[in-house]
Amino acid sequence: MKKAISALLAVAMLLTACSSASSTSSGTGEASGSSSSGETSTESSTSSEPLTLHAFQYVVENQQVDFPTMWFYQELEEKTGVHVEWEQVKDGDWDTRLNLMFASGDYPDVIMRGSLDVEEYGVTQGIIVPLDDYIEENMPNYYSRLSMNNSNASIPASDGKSYFIGNLVAQNVNHDGSHYINKTWLDALGLEIPQTIEELNQALIAFRDNDPNGNGEADEIPFCAGDLIHQTQGVYTHFANFGVPLQRYVYACITDGDTVVFPGYMDGFRPALEWLNMCYTEGLLDPEAITQDSNVWASKMNEGRVGYTTYLRLLNTALQPEIAEQYVSILPPASEYGVSVPRILEVSDFGAALTIANEHIPETLQWLDAQFETETMMISYNGPIEEGGPIEPTMQINDEGKYEILYVPENNELYNYVPVMLGQFFAPGDYYFDIYEMPPHRIERYESSQQYEEGGVLEETSFEYLSKLCKMDSDSALEATRLFTEIDKFMQESIASFITNGVTDESWQTFLDTAAAVGVDRYIELYQTAYDNYLANQ
Repeated sequence: MKKAISALLAVAMLLTACSSASSTSSGTGEASGSSSSGETSTESSTSSEPLTLHAFQYVVENQQVDFPTMWFYQELEEKTGVHVEWEQVKDGDWDTRLNLMFASGDYPDVIMRGSLDVEEYGVTQGIIVPLDDYIEENMPNYYSRLSMNNSNASIPASDGKSYFIGNLVAQNVNHDGSHYINKTWLDALGLEIPQTIEELNQALIAFRDNDPNGNGEADEIPFCAGDLIHQTQGVYTHFANFGVPLQRYVYACITDGDTVVFPGYMDGFRPALEWLNMCYTEGLLDPEAITQDSNVWASKMNEGRVGYTTYLRLLNTALQPEIAEQYVSILPPASEYGVSVPRILEVSDFGAALTIANEHIPETLQWLDAQFETETMMISYNGPIEEGGPIEPTMQINDEGKYEILYVPENNELYNYVPVMLGQFFAPGDYYFDIYEMPPHRIERYESSQQYEEGGVLEETSFEYLSKLCKMDSDSALEATRLFTEIDKFMQESIASFITNGVTDESWQTFLDTAAAVGVDRYIELYQTAYDNYLANQ
């Protein structure tokens, strides 16, 4: 670390407290950094002719941002001596503009956020620069966290090289949708929390028949979901109760013995469909559950009509506080096939990459690393910490030396001053919890993750080994993507039909035949090969 910091100081690039912002998936959130992290941040003099970089920057469609005039980057330029010419690209245009840029041969110096096909433009075409030989010397802040919590596992490409800087806002969580049941209703009916599918069935029937909300109307929805494939409240989440870790990202999972399998072939898949059909036909499952969006689902929840569902968390969500108080997190009620909830890994997503047009690779990495200095990074996500900034301080350092959010400006105002989720952020779980006073809703997710881990209900090997860690060559990846499109359509149509129309031996055989016809076996073969290669390289 001393060697790395000395190198960084030598080029006068490391940064102090800088800028702002806070974000969640809705556009507001939180983050943090700590003076107790042992990092060094040094003001640097700005040269009369600052280094100029051309950045290809991802921005979200629903936020009006202006990087050239943003307070955070103006402060950053003053402290690092690096001027940036920004090319802002909306998310809806990202893939098209990115591919056109690569085809043109006129490359930016750095590509920031969004997504990038590293295998194609790094491994195959060599347009993206491998960074392994540069990071330790030029990025001490980033490098010091890189191996924490195995957060760098997703970065190496199929050739073993690292073509991008990671982005990570970890929360020490291990799954998406948690299972919730209306404890107020259970208490009103004298019922215990169900632990098996049979006990759940009895609770759902009681919810249907006994007016647990006490309004004298038969308006209860015993079991509700928010569309078919939603990762936190969709119907897909309930296949876990039958030992099938079904999710929307890759139609493959890893079973004992490191074998990749198609979830539709697992023992519990047909029984899960038969149970869901029973719930549908008996008036236990909301008949609109397959097609309604999350807003409609939330409305029904807030009307006090729902008994059992899955969701991300209870606090700081679409649920009204008085509604959220009625529910408790439970382990998924188990069938005879066991329980297998899709396990998520908190590993890096794409943060930034450098192209072969960049003639200042060390300086560019130093500029990026300045943004990873703890307080600077926290400010970039949450807003200013000191008086004299563009708005009143949004953070403070509390008595425990942790960054703590004071308030979140309304109407996504932070995007006027700091990049929030559009900037560079790298915080593995152990580091983040050490520097940041986690708000109650983050603690809630952490505690539910502990509950699921201790309860033994998570899949043993995460599906994200396949979706994030195993790297295919470009041709194989293209084939897998094409097959996924067909399989995804086939699975959604089949599951919806089975739930509403039931499962017969004839319709089940048609399902198996069609699965083979759309290329399920080849799809699994591609992922098995990729996973075997991944294991061989560990």
